[in-house]
Amino acid sequence: MKRKIACVIALLFCLLPILAEEGPMDKGGWHTDSYYGTQFYRLSYQYREQDGYAMVQGRKLHYWLYDSITYKNKHGGDTSIIYNQVIPNWLEDMGYVIDYDNIVVEDPNPALANSVRMLMKQRGADISVTLVTDGRKPYACINEYFPSKDTYKFTAYPLYN
Repeated sequence: MKRKIACVIALLFCLLPILAEEGPMDKGGWHTDSYYGTQFYRLSYQYREQDGYAMVQGRKLHYWLYDSITYKNKHGGDTSIIYNQVIPNWLEDMGYVIDYDNIVVEDPNPALANSVRMLMKQRGADISVTLVTDGRKPYACINEYFPSKDTYKFTAYPLYN
């Protein structure tokens, strides 16, 4: 009996990476056939989509991280596809509606939690995105780093479900 339980637990640990949540770009199936002569199968490769966790105001938040500047993408810091297509479609696929009339933008945002700054720096990302659902109203946060100014911009999409 103990051997069966151990086998089930081992199998679950093997399956966890397969069952892990897909990122906003992968989940939406975003892809391009070619971009500046380089073949890509998924847009998430161009933006080097990764995920990680940071502690913000006593909460463990799951962040999706993107590199729009330095990886094999030649986007030159253009994040419009993330703001205008990827994140809105990801949120809508989960059943949320963005309240476009009440989007909050703070630029610059000196109050960004140090743990988020360190996570972005550690992963080489200039964009981080999280979905916060533990309050009265859910919202999505997008943090963007501008290396030329060494500042961060904060954007919050209020959501309804």
